[in-house]
Amino acid sequence: MSRVEWFVQVLLRSQHQGPKIDVWSAGVTLLYLMIGKSPFIGDPEQNIKDIANLRGSEDLWEVAKLHNRESSFPEELYGKQFSTSMNLREWCQKNTKRRNFLSEIPSSLYDLVDKCLTVNPRLRITAEDALKHEFLAPTHENLRKQRELKQGNQLGL
Repeated sequence: MSRVEWFVQVLLRSQHQGPKIDVWSAGVTLLYLMIGKSPFIGDPEQNIKDIANLRGSEDLWEVAKLHNRESSFPEELYGKQFSTSMNLREWCQKNTKRRNFLSEIPSSLYDLVDKCLTVNPRLRITAEDALKHEFLAPTHENLRKQRELKQGNQLGL
């Protein structure tokens, strides 16, 4: 797990931690690489606020209720200021140390990170689906070519 023990399952101290928390951590790690700094670096309550800034507070509240952790939800997030999620690309532009680098990032990476950072773990992309994501298609194509080349070499072609 990353430095800030991740997300609602951890930040709200849920008993229902599972493999989807690793997908969340992968999304946070990719986000770190994209913007050049840790995206969520405060205490647990501040991290929840920062996540609400990006993902919106409504989904966070639903997950807190799902895990019976409403009491861990910061009171100020009940207001309208955090009610809607922010576009990931825009959030990155606002929070990056690497403006020029961001312009080179393909849309497919933003999409993958967005799916990894889905607040509700039931709706978050699985590790298997993440590996099949369009962003990783070039890797799959290279592996396919390597297999074909290896098979050709084994057949003496």
